[in-house]
Amino acid sequence: MERIDRERLHTDLDYRFEYVSRFVGFTEADRDLISKSAPVVAELVPAIVDAVYEKIHNYDVTWASLAQDRERHAGWSSRKEEDVTMGSEVIVFRKTILAKYLKRLVTSKWDSALIAYLDWVGHVHTSTPTKRSNANVEYIHCAAMLGYLSGAVVEMLQTAGNWDQALRDATVNAYVKFFWIQNDLFARYYVKDRVLSEDEKVAVAREELAKEADVRRGMQHRTLVTAMLGTAAGIVIGSAVCRRIFHI
Repeated sequence: MERIDRERLHTDLDYRFEYVSRFVGFTEADRDLISKSAPVVAELVPAIVDAVYEKIHNYDVTWASLAQDRERHAGWSSRKEEDVTMGSEVIVFRKTILAKYLKRLVTSKWDSALIAYLDWVGHVHTSTPTKRSNANVEYIHCAAMLGYLSGAVVEMLQTAGNWDQALRDATVNAYVKFFWIQNDLFARYYVKDRVLSEDEKVAVAREELAKEADVRRGMQHRTLVTAMLGTAAGIVIGSAVCRRIFHI
C-alpha cells in the first residue's frame, strides 16, 4: 500500500496532480496522446467553444455568472445578464480565454508550469483570501460546465479525422481522465477539507483583523454618537429646568 501525505495533497500542487493522475490512471502515454491530438483539436476549437457558450446561455443562472465582472470591460454600465449577448465584449473575451486553454492543453509540455496554469483556471473562478475578483462562480456550475466540455470534446473527437479506431478510443479515454483531474483543480478551492497555504492563512488573519477593526470603529462611533446625544439631551433638560426655576 502506497503511503500518501494528506497535508501535502493540499499544500503541494505537483504532488496533488500526480496523486490524482495515478488514481484515475492518467499516464505519460495519455499525456502524449493529448499532445499528439493537437492537429485535430486545433480545427475543433471554434466549434467546441461555441457549443460550450451556447450551453451556458441556455440557463439564466450560468449566464448571470458571466456578467459578474463586466465592469472590467469598457462600455458596460448595466449589470443585468439579459443585457449580455454572444457579441458582448465580456463574452468574446471569455470565449477567447477558453480557446487559448484548449490550445495550450495540446501544445504545452506537461510540467509544473502547465499544472500551475491548470490550477489557475480553477482558482480564477473563485473568490478566495488570496484572490480578489468580481468573478465568483458557484462550484455546481463549474462542474456542470466541465462535464459538458468533456462531452463536447469527446463527441467531436469521435467523428473528426481519419484515425485508427484504437488510437481514437485511447485518445478519447485520455481526455476523459484529464477532465476529471481538471475538475479536482476546481474543487480544491471549494471543498471544506482543504488545508490553507501559509499565504492564505496570513490573508485570512489579515481579513479577520480588518473585520475586528471595523467592528471596533463602529462601536466607537456608536459610543461617540450616544455620548453626544446624551450631552445634547442634558443641555436641553438643563435649559428647561433653568427656565422653570428662574421663570425665564
